[in-house]
Amino acid sequence: MDLILKNRTAAARGLDPARTAVLAIHWQNDVIDPAGAFGPIFAARVAAQGLVARAARVFEAVRRTGMTLVYVNVAYTPGHPEVVQNNALFRTSVERNAFVRGSRGAQVVDALAPQPGDLVVEHGRISAFCGNDLEMILTGRRIDTVVVTGMATNVAVDHTVRDAVQKGYTTLLLEDCCCSSDDRFHEAALLTLRALASDVLLTDTFVAALP
Repeated sequence: MDLILKNRTAAARGLDPARTAVLAIHWQNDVIDPAGAFGPIFAARVAAQGLVARAARVFEAVRRTGMTLVYVNVAYTPGHPEVVQNNALFRTSVERNAFVRGSRGAQVVDALAPQPGDLVVEHGRISAFCGNDLEMILTGRRIDTVVVTGMATNVAVDHTVRDAVQKGYTTLLLEDCCCSSDDRFHEAALLTLRALASDVLLTDTFVAALP
């Protein structure tokens, strides 16, 4: 692995805000709030690591630079008719009536609520690029660099990083601005993502590199 990792780019250096977007994946009540549909799985880890405050710091910093901030939210029609229940994750979403469009659970947590100028896209699968116009939005804005944050490291974050890299984006992952339900899953995902992403870095490093 060291043979590969030595070739990682220092992608945070010299970021052009006009060509960079930060993806805010699944910072929603159904994930973050202990009372949310998936709160029993994620809320304790999110709170223990102070992730909401850290994400707020990142989002405010990128807004000041003029970078594009895109919230990627899971959203389903009441009754979940569009959900293909071909795995345990999707079946659990239906069982727990999760991410229903218009519900509190589907909304972004208050502390990270989108601000004027932010963009919001919805999807119903795993990757942030699946089932929406995210790629068209990035293309329209001539964005070639994406910075990934959110839930969960080993699921939506992992899929999004892989898709972004394959689509040709310079792809940064903020490793302490995402988490999984268990540290083992988070670390296992990072073992691979450190080789696949353009760069994996800490929030402090990223914020310090902003123009």
